[in-house]
Amino acid sequence: MSIFVQLAWMLLLAAFCCGPALADDHPKTPPDAIDARPTELPADLTTKLAAGSNVEKQILPQISLLTPSQNDRDQKRFVLSQEPFGLQAFENAPSALSAKWADLQSRLLSEEATLAACRSGDRNCPAAAHRLLYIIDLAQQRQGFARLGEINRAVNLSIKPVSDWAQYGVEDFWSTPIGTLSAGAGDCEDYAILKYFALREAGILRDDLRLLIVRDIKRKTDHAVVAVHLGEQWLLLDNRMLVMVNASQARNYYPLFVLDHRGVRGVATAVFAR
Repeated sequence: MSIFVQLAWMLLLAAFCCGPALADDHPKTPPDAIDARPTELPADLTTKLAAGSNVEKQILPQISLLTPSQNDRDQKRFVLSQEPFGLQAFENAPSALSAKWADLQSRLLSEEATLAACRSGDRNCPAAAHRLLYIIDLAQQRQGFARLGEINRAVNLSIKPVSDWAQYGVEDFWSTPIGTLSAGAGDCEDYAILKYFALREAGILRDDLRLLIVRDIKRKTDHAVVAVHLGEQWLLLDNRMLVMVNASQARNYYPLFVLDHRGVRGVATAVFAR
């Protein structure tokens, strides 16, 4: 891997943050946006979520596909992958990001065990775990778009957006789902991690799930969203909106990294488009 590529990746990792949503960026909902019906939560939980919610109902920026040069393809530096938007990705990703994702996976295994204990009637089950199980169980009662929309909306209403600096005093911290729900706050990757985990627990196949780190061209910040493969399309689940958007219509984001059960892959276009 060239020194240029390594430096570019280091810059991307150092700059990763979740910029604030701008309510007036996109005043009109795109015709292909898929509305997620409101989650019918218990009265006490609904009141609590609504009181702490600061979800922006603006339209998701769109992902721009930047085609790698023919010279790069000739050098065989890219591999075609079955990713959202037909992306081409590097086989290798920065070791720091891969290690961070691997560490999170081990912590998610611990939370899977916690949920299993809660389902079996453990009296020491944390309140946040009960809340997560409620979201998952409600989603399992629905199918297709409705299942995805249930989780997207419930998670968005369960958390208020707060930066890692304000919450933890560090530049970047990836919280677990139960930890995020317990705090009732998080930044974009915390929303995305919670949705990724809840979707998986609700029965969505791992091969149909991606956590994407993308570049917001308009806001000039990096952001995290979840992509779910359903039928012939990929849908984006974002904490900045309560509707799901067909990824094929996206334009103002471009992807930097793809994270899933197989690991982390750096998107080739990101290095050359920065």
